[in-house]
Amino acid sequence: MLGERLAAALGAARDGAAGIESFAHLLGSRRVGPRGVALALPEVCEGCAALVVALDSLSAAVRDGFVETDSAVADDAAAADAACAVLGHAGVEVARLTDELSRAAAGAPPARGSGRGRADRGGSERGIDARQRLGLEASVRRTARELSGALRLSELVIATLELRPTPLDLIDVLRNWSAAPAEGRPVVGISVASSDGRANEVEGDVRAVSGLMELAVGMVSAAGVASPHLAVSRLSDGRSTVRIAERGPREGAPAVALDVVLRDGGERAAAVARVVARRARIELVEGTGGRVVTMTF
Repeated sequence: MLGERLAAALGAARDGAAGIESFAHLLGSRRVGPRGVALALPEVCEGCAALVVALDSLSAAVRDGFVETDSAVADDAAAADAACAVLGHAGVEVARLTDELSRAAAGAPPARGSGRGRADRGGSERGIDARQRLGLEASVRRTARELSGALRLSELVIATLELRPTPLDLIDVLRNWSAAPAEGRPVVGISVASSDGRANEVEGDVRAVSGLMELAVGMVSAAGVASPHLAVSRLSDGRSTVRIAERGPREGAPAVALDVVLRDGGERAAAVARVVARRARIELVEGTGGRVVTMTF
């Protein structure tokens, strides 16, 4: 089980991220008038400020968690660094949003019952204007996307503290990927081919295996591969390998076609992929230019 401190810090960060996501939906709802948005701003500002603190606490808890672990896999410091890098980036983004929302709240008219004059009360009916609202919505959604990616990446690293290897079928793992649209994240089509049914059978932690394959798809997509192709095969030594790249003209028809939400493919995501692979004992090799990623189990 995760330590109480780490679990509590992760829960606080998730709650804060959910608050920002909810505010994004409120801004996009035409059922909520400008005054309602103005009234919500102070509370959201407080929530964002608390989230910055929660992300810092989560980073500290992650680092301490890797120091305390008895894992036989080396490079715990690198794993903590990778998780803290994405959390630090998210913290900067939330701090930026906090400043922006604070400025908007300061410029918004006061609510009814605040003790101000009639002119101010009349202004509170107006709230923020349409142009300001659209700008806030875009900014809040941007932060929500950054938080979603950062928490997902950090959770993947945290999962390696408690790896639970089980027999897996790689095709089943792929089929369980969510194709549901995600705000601001494109859905891409991928194809999967397996030359040997036995190659699909591997031993591994499903969170690490699934997360790594999703990150690899994001990595090759970021390098310019529009429709990634996953080829699963068996090596002569009995190990299974997954090659993610552009489909070659001589490759056979894909066994599975999937639509997946395109995940992060930047350097922070690649750093997470490398440390998760090392800790999960999965060999990960990146080809020149990042257009090919191979994982061997």
